[in-house]
Amino acid sequence: MKHRGQFARSERVARSQLAKLVHEQPFLCGSLVPLQRVCGKPGCKCSRGELHPGLCVALRVRDKRKMIYVPQAMEATVRRWYRPIRRCGI
Repeated sequence: MKHRGQFARSERVARSQLAKLVHEQPFLCGSLVPLQRVCGKPGCKCSRGELHPGLCVALRVRDKRKMIYVPQAMEATVRRWYRPIRRCGI
């Protein structure tokens, strides 16, 4: 492994900017997945087909896909952490 002083100046600048981004703000490495769900309470509107909205974060852990439920109180925070990556020609 090269010492960071041996990298080109442009690469050192890019690495520095990346380190600042990683340490300044929380971020998510996954996808936000909206869902509709049933609460199970008898007489609730969802038992008549009017489902409750929900949100999950889908991410990959090793070879398996995990879905993590986001509580309603945290939805706004999680949406601020999430910024989709635009892929360029990949």
